[in-house]
Amino acid sequence: MATLAVISHAVGLHDLLTHLHLLQDTLRHQGAWGYLVYAALFIIATLCLIPGSLLVIAGGMLFGPLTGSLLSFTAATLASSLSFLIARWLGRDLLQRYVGHTTVFQAIERGIAHSGCDFLILTRLVPLFPYNIQNYAYGLTAIRFWPFTLISAVTTLPGLVTYSVMASELAREG
Repeated sequence: MATLAVISHAVGLHDLLTHLHLLQDTLRHQGAWGYLVYAALFIIATLCLIPGSLLVIAGGMLFGPLTGSLLSFTAATLASSLSFLIARWLGRDLLQRYVGHTTVFQAIERGIAHSGCDFLILTRLVPLFPYNIQNYAYGLTAIRFWPFTLISAVTTLPGLVTYSVMASELAREG
């Protein structure tokens, strides 16, 4: 751990992380590369189940409310879609093989087939269940990819913009 601290100090990472304006200036000078790095880190973090709100806050603080919201929206939509597809490709057949015959699983499948979009809207707008876990969970169900992606994008937007704007205000004041 001490070695990591020394290395981060030596390469200037410590200064960037402790002085927000330096990090903001550095990212502005990177242009599109700064955006791509942020989006890639957002996607990787989401796939690893790191809470998206932390990443949205960072985006608002680093890029401002508009650019931060757009970058976070794009990255969050790509990340949720990738999580869904990973679960669909790697887990759905396995899940069906082991529990597909059970009454509970069949009831869930029927419910998702009948009201999956409504249920997705509800679980996205009521923050009881972490988004990142939902992405994988819905990939294991019968819900189709494009409705999942569209509904996830639309229902994620209000909270994402709110966090981004508030974080931008905090960064500007602080």
